Amino acid sequence: MKRAAITVGLFCVLLATVCAQDKNRFAVAGVNEREVEAFFTAFQEAVAKGQKQRVTAMISYPISPTLASGRTVKVSNSARFVKLYDQIFDDRFKKLIAETEFKDLWAKFSGVATPRGEIWINGVVFNSKSDEYEIKITSINGPIER
Repeated sequence: MKRAAITVGLFCVLLATVCAQDKNRFAVAGVNEREVEAFFTAFQEAVAKGQKQRVTAMISYPISPTLASGRTVKVSNSARFVKLYDQIFDDRFKKLIAETEFKDLWAKFSGVATPRGEIWINGVVFNSKSDEYEIKITSINGPIER
């Protein structure tokens, strides 16, 4: 009897988790799905239009992006990011970003990612006394080969 109660209890927890994720599929990452969608759409648009300053404002610094050459560099601020922008977002990477659909993003506890983890998006908290966060890009791994 005790085993059955535990099984039913675990089933209820699992069901509640699945239902909650249906409403916000990025809940496991601690971010709101609608906010991520708006952010990702704006990011795609900024990359497509070559709006370097707009993209740099979407980054959480410091960040260590992978350049098109495969080399990883540490970038501490937006001025350095702008200088490296074309080495980070080459034509192949821009095409991958443009072709990524929002529905293909996925999440785990460490954030929301593009299909192969090329870009990671997170809610960044700037004030430890608040639950408020700002959606930012926290990792750029470049196009990842299959």
